[in-house]
Amino acid sequence: MSNAISGIKTAKMMDSPVLKSKSIAEFWGRRWNYLVHCVLKRGVYKPLRKYGSATFASFVVFLASGLIHEFLSYTVSVYHHMEVPADSIYKPRNIRLGSNLAFFVWAFAVTVTERALGSFASMGISPRAVPFFVVMTSLPFAFWFVEPYFQGRF
Repeated sequence: MSNAISGIKTAKMMDSPVLKSKSIAEFWGRRWNYLVHCVLKRGVYKPLRKYGSATFASFVVFLASGLIHEFLSYTVSVYHHMEVPADSIYKPRNIRLGSNLAFFVWAFAVTVTERALGSFASMGISPRAVPFFVVMTSLPFAFWFVEPYFQGRF
């Protein structure tokens, strides 16, 4: 819609990651937050891949993404602490740092496990069921990702 109104062509940030992904790697690598994917691929993955394995380079990419999200949640928390008047009845809670990083380490572990086991198709799973499995690999640990933002009033 913004393209039609402004006349400016923009790139897609997401490409139906939940509905179109045929694998967990495709979900994280090609469909979820494409801009960040491109930045991390060019700035982290490709340079590390020249000197090491794809698994190590992928681990560092997920680690970098986790650290970026930790920084964002910390920044939001500090910002909200600064704007609360001293006599306010609202007392901001301390954000527990590390949960975003844990979420992305988990996402890496799931991606590597999928790579080791093979594609969903090779396991006999219907392509229509793949989105369910993609969501279910992250859903149990989604609170690790969202909790700091809720606590920081983001």
